[in-house]
Amino acid sequence: MGKQGVTHRTKRLHEEGPGTLELEFLDQALLPDGRLKAPFKGKGAVCARFSEVLFRYLESYNIAHHFLGMTGEARMKVKRLDMLPFTVKVRNLASADLPLHFPVQEGQVLDSPVTEWLYKRPGEAPIPVNASHCLAFHLATEEELRAVDRLASKINAVLRSFFERRDIQLVEADLEFGRFQGQILLGDEISPDSCRLWDRRTRRKYDADSLRSGNAAAEAAYRDVLEKVLG
Repeated sequence: MGKQGVTHRTKRLHEEGPGTLELEFLDQALLPDGRLKAPFKGKGAVCARFSEVLFRYLESYNIAHHFLGMTGEARMKVKRLDMLPFTVKVRNLASADLPLHFPVQEGQVLDSPVTEWLYKRPGEAPIPVNASHCLAFHLATEEELRAVDRLASKINAVLRSFFERRDIQLVEADLEFGRFQGQILLGDEISPDSCRLWDRRTRRKYDADSLRSGNAAAEAAYRDVLEKVLG
């Protein structure tokens, strides 16, 4: 996973040691549709700290992940994973394109979480896939798919409860997984960049959607939700 100095738009990977990498969070801002916005100072540090807190919290529920420790304000040491080539999106509320395709209203709590698998294509938009695609094109084994499915469901339940206690709704989360010594681990990040987070009472957006209102609003939203998580 990754080579020294490789940049993934909002993060940069550095060689750290045998079996490990350093993940640097950048101040670069990215809209949910993938368009770049002007960076705002401190965003990388907020996402790194946010991820640190939640990785440690998930560990208390015996959820295996790649996080090893912080190496700087916006840098963390992680295990080198062989990443699976798809993102697992777990939705708890109707948002984004869901109301366009199904008879639900924006913000409606779903009767059960909806899980979507999106195949990542370099330079192109991801496309939906299912288990048969993954098996036919050797993206993952049956055992790995079962492990990912179980992990995604458990991670969503744990995080959803965590946020609810802070009056935040976990609308949806994009989860990345990889192989490490025969085991499937949660990788990448858990932050306002990878989750849709709304204030339970006001529906204020604490995620990348806040960038649509400008960087000042986004910076305030990111810092406010970090305070809620730390609190």
